[in-house]
Amino acid sequence: MGRNNAEAATTRAAIRPGVVAVARAAGVSPSTVSNVYNRPQVVSQELRDRVLRAASELGYAGADPAARNLRSGRTGAIGVVLRERLAYSFDDPAAVRFLQGVSDAADPQQLALVIVPAYPEQGSSYGPAIARAAVDGLILYSLVGEDPLVEATRRRRLPTVVVDSPAPGDAPETTGFDFVGIDERAAAESAVRHLMALGHRRLAVLSLRLSAGGGPGPADLQLQAGATASVAKGRLQGAARAAVEAGVEWSSVPVEQCQVSDVEHGRAGAHALLDRAPDVTALFAFSDPLALGARLAASERGLSVPRDLSIIGFDDSAAEGEGLTTVHQPLREKGRVATERLLRMLSNGEPEPSRRLLATRLVVRGSTGPRSGA
Repeated sequence: MGRNNAEAATTRAAIRPGVVAVARAAGVSPSTVSNVYNRPQVVSQELRDRVLRAASELGYAGADPAARNLRSGRTGAIGVVLRERLAYSFDDPAAVRFLQGVSDAADPQQLALVIVPAYPEQGSSYGPAIARAAVDGLILYSLVGEDPLVEATRRRRLPTVVVDSPAPGDAPETTGFDFVGIDERAAAESAVRHLMALGHRRLAVLSLRLSAGGGPGPADLQLQAGATASVAKGRLQGAARAAVEAGVEWSSVPVEQCQVSDVEHGRAGAHALLDRAPDVTALFAFSDPLALGARLAASERGLSVPRDLSIIGFDDSAAEGEGLTTVHQPLREKGRVATERLLRMLSNGEPEPSRRLLATRLVVRGSTGPRSGA
């Protein structure tokens, strides 16, 4: 008998008190208890205190989130699809700031983040990563147009926001997706106009990857025309427009494609450019890490920056102490805005897709100067 009583007590202790038990203990209705946890703004302070006190005494911690998600059909998580391997993305200052912005918007909502990295190697299987992701919506961060993850995302039919690439019109698979980015053409144009205003006419470009299988190596006009990465495509178009405006024939501008945006790829790419075009006096790199790598290559070749070679980057992600002239874009704000738009889609259904472009500005520091002898 004693053993049966002990087992009964253990069973009762294992039973988690629910809303009805808390309501009885607090002397309120079950709906009031539910409001205290889910809509506290509609309950008076006195009632909230009474319910929470009763819940604490009973050991009730609130509705079971797994059960709540099953009832609502929601996972309580959003997915961020990155363009590179996960380890690289955490080393890339632009990606890190973007993810900080995502967290700025997701944290107050107590949402989990599921990060889905892209793997650029040919033959990799992309679809299952998206198909199995337990998320309510997706953010695609700077993918190329033909990336299988884009099509895999479309098949999920979830609320989706594209950041940077593919831009609207560059990939039919993104029709119906929201978009957040910058005016890549105008931003790149401002960078090259700055170099042209300093008297430079012998220009070279260190580009990001132009397509899924792109780089490293020279990018001729045919490769440029076939670009499927909206970021690199737009920046090339803006750079070309500013160069031609200054009387520079774009076909004479050497372009080196870099597979990864980091210092070592920038260093190698700059060496390759300067081997082909040793008379270059100005270099436009499509990211700050690439620009820092180019500066390292210049030093290794005995070139002074900016006296012998002016270098301009993009993103304003390098430390200010690096003294790098660059194009600033609001990376953290971009992540926050994209997430807020996705949350609105989740809350209000799926409105008509829209396009939001954030402002950029040229930041002039010590890595650019007048052409020597100008």
